[in-house]
Amino acid sequence: MLKDMFKRKELTCVSCKKKIQYEEELVAFVKLPKERRILVGPFDVCLAKTAQEIYCKSCYDKKA
Repeated sequence: MLKDMFKRKELTCVSCKKKIQYEEELVAFVKLPKERRILVGPFDVCLAKTAQEIYCKSCYDKKA
């Protein structure tokens, strides 16, 4: 379980299902967790666990 905490998680756009790559811009909707539930670790792992929606920049621009 501990070793899985630091594995890279694949972030995919909810609209086009494209895999988001390193250094690519993205838009994510995240609820701020309670103080006791704050996640620590690599950004993509924390984002994959907490984000309700993740969009690549082009899909979000089309949506807006």
